[in-house]
Amino acid sequence: MQATASLENMSKYSQKDIYTDSNLTKLQMIYWVGQSLRPRSPLFNVIVTFRLNSPIDVKLFSEAFAAVVRGSDALRTVIHEEAGVPRRIILPEPPRPLELLDFSQDSDPEASLQQWLTVRSQQALEIDKCAYDVVLIKLAEAAYYWYVNQHHMIVDAASVFIVYRQVVNLYQEAKESGAMTPKLELPTFEAYVEFEKGYRASPRYEKSAAFWRNRLAEGIDPLKFYGRSPQKRSHKQQRATFKLDPERSQQLKDAMQRPGVFNMTHDLGMLNVLLTVYFAQLHYMTGNKRLATMLPFHNRPTKPMKSTIGLLMEICPLLVEIEDGETFTSLTKKVSKSLQRTLVHYQYGTAVAMDSNLTDLMFNFHHRPELHFEEQPVEQKLIHPHAGSDSFALHIHEFEEDNTFTFFFDFHEDVFTQAEQTLTLAAFEQILAAYLADGDVPLAELDLPTAVSPTSFAKGTVQTNDTLDEKPVYAAPRDELERQLVTTWETVLGTTGIGIDDDFFDLGGNSWMAVRLFTELQAVTGHNLPLATLFQAPTIAALADVIRQGGDAQTWTSLVPIRATGSKPPFFCIHGVTGDILWLKDLADLMDDEQPFYGVQARGLDGEAEPFNRLEDMAAHYLQQIRQVQPEGPYYLGGYCMGGDIAYEVARQLQAQGEEVPILTVIDPPPANFNERVTLNGRYIIDFVQNSPYWLREFMRLGGSEISSRVRRKGRVALRALWQKIRAKSNDPSLNATDVIDQADNLPEHRQKVIESHLEALLHYTHSGYDGEVVLYEAQSRPLLNPGNNAHEWVDYVLRPITLRTVPGSHSSMLHKPHVAGLARHLQTTLDDARAAREAVV
Repeated sequence: MQATASLENMSKYSQKDIYTDSNLTKLQMIYWVGQSLRPRSPLFNVIVTFRLNSPIDVKLFSEAFAAVVRGSDALRTVIHEEAGVPRRIILPEPPRPLELLDFSQDSDPEASLQQWLTVRSQQALEIDKCAYDVVLIKLAEAAYYWYVNQHHMIVDAASVFIVYRQVVNLYQEAKESGAMTPKLELPTFEAYVEFEKGYRASPRYEKSAAFWRNRLAEGIDPLKFYGRSPQKRSHKQQRATFKLDPERSQQLKDAMQRPGVFNMTHDLGMLNVLLTVYFAQLHYMTGNKRLATMLPFHNRPTKPMKSTIGLLMEICPLLVEIEDGETFTSLTKKVSKSLQRTLVHYQYGTAVAMDSNLTDLMFNFHHRPELHFEEQPVEQKLIHPHAGSDSFALHIHEFEEDNTFTFFFDFHEDVFTQAEQTLTLAAFEQILAAYLADGDVPLAELDLPTAVSPTSFAKGTVQTNDTLDEKPVYAAPRDELERQLVTTWETVLGTTGIGIDDDFFDLGGNSWMAVRLFTELQAVTGHNLPLATLFQAPTIAALADVIRQGGDAQTWTSLVPIRATGSKPPFFCIHGVTGDILWLKDLADLMDDEQPFYGVQARGLDGEAEPFNRLEDMAAHYLQQIRQVQPEGPYYLGGYCMGGDIAYEVARQLQAQGEEVPILTVIDPPPANFNERVTLNGRYIIDFVQNSPYWLREFMRLGGSEISSRVRRKGRVALRALWQKIRAKSNDPSLNATDVIDQADNLPEHRQKVIESHLEALLHYTHSGYDGEVVLYEAQSRPLLNPGNNAHEWVDYVLRPITLRTVPGSHSSMLHKPHVAGLARHLQTTLDDARAAREAVV
C-alpha cells in the first residue's frame, strides 16, 4: 500500500489547476489524459525493432545504451502524480538497464522471437517507474534483434532514430578505442520545454489563437464512416499494411511537380500530394464535404533541437472543404493553401487539440532513414501494439533504402467491420490509381466500390455492396410494442429518428433519464423493470425482448454484472442513496478490460419488496448475494455515496466471518451532518472560501431545470429547518427524499420510499471501528453550504490510517465524463496495488 496521504496537504493541493500546476507540455498532457483513460493499455507504445546482422559485444553495447540514457533527460523521465496532477520527474540514473535475452539455443529462434514479441509489444509501460522497454535479443552468433519501445510522452518518432544513432556510434567508437565515453552531453528536452513556455508568452501565441478561433468557427461535419457515427467502447485497433511498388512510388514523387503543389521541400511536397489522396479517401468513406484531420509536425527549429531526444512535436488540425465538381487538381490546391496557412500557426495546434474533438482522425507522413550496423544494412520495423484511440489513422512511411512508400491503415475495431476495412483498402488503391492517371478527373466520377453518398445521410440509409456487412443507420420498429418504446424513448431523450438498434447511452441517456424512461414504460406497458435492465438491454430491440419474456416476472437480484468477465478478482461496488447503479456505467466502462465489475442495487426498486431501513440488514443481504458469485475471499469492495458506508459494514461482517478484504474503496461518502446543519467556525470559513470557485464552476454546468430543482430543494430544506426550530424540534433527524435529491419529486412513490428508508438507515447507523485498508476518493467540488472534508470523519471510523485521493468534479459529475476517467484510473491502480501487495505476502 502507498503511504497515507496528509489530509490537509491533499486538500490544499487539490485546489490547483491540473495543467498550470503540471510541468508537462501540452502534447504530453494530451497523451497523459489518453493513457489515464486506459492505464493498462499500450496506447502510446512507440515500438521500432532493428535487426543487427553482426556479432555484438553485449557488455559494451549495454554500456553504450546506459551512457545515452544518462545523457538524455527525456529517457530518464518518469511521470508521477500528486492529487491527480502529473509531473515530469527526471531521475539521476537510468531507471532500467538494457535487458538481454538469448533465443539462439532454442530449436526455432525466430518462432521464439515472434511469440515473445506478440506478448511484449502489447504490455503497457509503467511510466511512473520507467518510460521505456529496451531489449537486445541474440538469435545467432551474427544475428541480433534490438527491441526499442518508448512511451510517446517522452519521445517522438525522430527521437527513436536519434537514440539508435547515438547508441551505435558510442558502441562503435568504444570498440575502436577500447574505452567508453565517460559522459555524453546531449541537448536537453528541458530546453525545449522552456522554448515552448516562451512561445506561449509571446504575441505570436495570441495571434495564432485568434487564427484558429476564426478557422474553426464554422465547425466540422460530424463523422460518419459508411453511414454510422463512431461508437467506441474499447481501445483495440487493427493495422492493415499496403506497400507500394517502386514504379508507383516514383509516380507519387513525380506528382510533386504538378501545378499547385506546395513543394518548398521534398517532405512538404510529398505531404501535399499524399494529403490530396487522403482527403479524397475520407470524402469517399464519410460523404462529408468539410473535413479535418490531425497532423503531427516536428517542432525542431534549431540545430540543437534537431538532435534532442524527446517529444518535440505538435499536433495540428488541417481543414479542407470539398465542393461539387472537385477534382484532384483543385483539391491539391486547397490542400496546399491550407497547409501553408497551418504551417504559420502549427505551434498552437496542440492547444486546439486539447479543446476540440478533432483527434479522431490522424494522418502522419514520416521519412524512414537508411540504417547500417557494422557496414551491414539494418532492417527496421515498426511494431503496432493493436491499440489506439483514433477511429481511423493513416501513417505513410517513405523508406530511404528502396525509395518506396508503405501505407499503414489503423482501423478501430469498434468502428469498422472486417468487410469495411477490406473495402477501404480496395477503394484507396483505386483512388490512388485514378490520381496518378489523371489529376483533372472529378472525384464524383471515380468508379469506386459502392460505399456511401452524401445524400444517404438525409435518408437514413447506407448503400452497400455484396462484401459489406449490413449495419443500417436506422432500424424501424417491427411491432406495436417496439413502436411504443420508440415513442417513449424519443420523448424522454428529446430527439427523433431513434431506431430499435440504437443504444440508450450512446444517444446521451443518463441515470435520471433512465428513471423517467422506466416510469413512462411502466405506464405504457404495465411492466416495472429495474433500471439495471439497461446494462443487458440498452436498445429498444433488446428491451422489447425482455418485456416479451415477462421481464418484471424474473427473480429480483441486487447483484448486477456490469462486466462479468476478466482475469482479475471481481470488484463489488454498492449503490448510493438512490439505490440504483446506472451511475456506475461510465466508471465500469473505463476500468481495465480484465476487471470484472459488479454493481449492487437496492432492494425495493422493483416496487414489490420492502426496502431495508437498517444498514446492518442491508449489508447482510448484499453479502449473501456477493457470496453466490464469489464464495470465498479475498473480497474487493467499494461503494459510492452512502454505498461507502454500506461497503464498510459488509467489510466488517466479512472480517467477523474470517474472510479477507485487502482494500475497501469509499467514493465520496456523505458527511455525518448530511442534513446540512453545520457549525460556523474558522475551519468552515476556510473550507467555504476554498471550495466556492469549484462549486460555482460545477453549478454553472447544470441545465436550467437542474438549477431550478436545486434552488427549490435548498429553499425547502431551509424553510423546514426554520419551522423545526420554531417548533423546538431542531433535533428531529428525519429527512424526506426531496430534501437530499434535486429531482426526487419526479420519482415514483416507491423510489422515494427507497431513498427515505436509506436515509433512515444511515442516520441510525454507528460506525464502530474497522481494522483494514481504506482508500477514500473525494470530489474536488464540495456542497456550497457543507464544504468540509469528509475524510476527517472517516479517520474516526477506521483503526488504520486511511488514504485520501481527491478527484475532479462534484459528487455527481465525478461519475460522468470527463471527470470519471481520473476516478477510474485511480480506482484500478488501487485495486491492482492491493492485489499485488497481497500476492507478494502470500
